[in-house]
Amino acid sequence: MLAVNFHKTFIPERRLITALLEYAALGKEGTLQEISADTNIPMGKSTGKVPAIIDYARGMGLIELEIGVGQAIKKPVLTEFGRTVYLEDKFLGETVIQWLLHMNICRNDIGALAWNAVFAGGRNTLGSSFTRKQLEDYLIGIFGPGKNRTGPMILTYTDDAALARADILCLEDEKVTRRKAPLLDSYSTSYSAYILTLMEAFFPGQAQVTVLDFNNTTLWFDICLWNQLDIELMFSMVERKGYISVDRQMRPWIIEKKSTAEEVWLHIWDDMA
Repeated sequence: MLAVNFHKTFIPERRLITALLEYAALGKEGTLQEISADTNIPMGKSTGKVPAIIDYARGMGLIELEIGVGQAIKKPVLTEFGRTVYLEDKFLGETVIQWLLHMNICRNDIGALAWNAVFAGGRNTLGSSFTRKQLEDYLIGIFGPGKNRTGPMILTYTDDAALARADILCLEDEKVTRRKAPLLDSYSTSYSAYILTLMEAFFPGQAQVTVLDFNNTTLWFDICLWNQLDIELMFSMVERKGYISVDRQMRPWIIEKKSTAEEVWLHIWDDMA
């Protein structure tokens, strides 16, 4: 997972992530300085935005990173999700894409420690509404004292240069309130692809998994802030697409794969056409 201070106080600027996706799509590789020169992502002699933007793109599931000779050469490679985004929404402006980026960076495998602590693990402790100070104190309680543990987390969701369009949280004075992930028909194929991605990542080689094991392992429902009725509605929506099925005769319910994430990512734009 990404360290607490991976961001170096920078937000995930969409235009910079786009530049990195273009670099990856061309199959390029290089040192941080060379990547900066090719992408125009700012990079000084010792510090800069390139490492943070690479880490954001990794944590958001858009790229994987291949490390070359002496650890200095880095080659970003588009994931299946990243390739879909690059081809159809490379400026990361669609609301559903911003939600998927958020979900990924909250994961407990590829995501960021602080994001996972707040949006996944924090649902029942920090809650869905809190002040800036409560957020900072919560993170200090987990990760220990540090200079501004919250970092750019709130600004990520309130600045249009980053992920503000998704309305993932709102800020009123010092109060932060989380929003539920949307339950819209136009998101059904995207959620199908995402469920398959999580099953392939966390339950490799398994065609079936119980709903209980699925969420205990991924905490996806907590990241989405869904209650039981929301979860049932979501599964009804995605099951109609035919990429997964849900056996409701069993307790707990069993999710079964009917396709692969790679195949379904290609179709997420069908719902939005």
